[in-house]
Amino acid sequence: MFGHNPLGIPMDNNLLISSSPQEFVQMWLDTVCTHDASAITALYLSDGVLLGTVAKKIKYGLNEIRSYFDMFVQKKPCGVITEISSKVYHNIAIVNGTYTFEIQEGKKKVQVPARFTFVLNNINGNWKIDTHHSSAQP
Repeated sequence: MFGHNPLGIPMDNNLLISSSPQEFVQMWLDTVCTHDASAITALYLSDGVLLGTVAKKIKYGLNEIRSYFDMFVQKKPCGVITEISSKVYHNIAIVNGTYTFEIQEGKKKVQVPARFTFVLNNINGNWKIDTHHSSAQP
């Protein structure tokens, strides 16, 4: 179907999206729960940007993003989305919300409530993460 969405942005059949942006973020979180840094990193664009929940520096590109997740999965993270909203602008989606991670800190499991923003880009019908910001809630 050709035409325009409610925002007046042209739509076309070549941009079929395999899942909603919110479903994609849930799938990202499910992948984090597998503790497979390679699988998590594969969800990002090659020039993606990550401001990780426990990162001290911004991570640019897949090598830096992978190094962050190599460290993060050692904490055995798993989480649940507590609030989520999204907006789609043609082949770009912005997803905002909150989640709570449970991570291993020494011998204790710690709850880390955090907020997030994902900027997703639709590439050949599949979402990829362009920019991801996650920070612990104050």
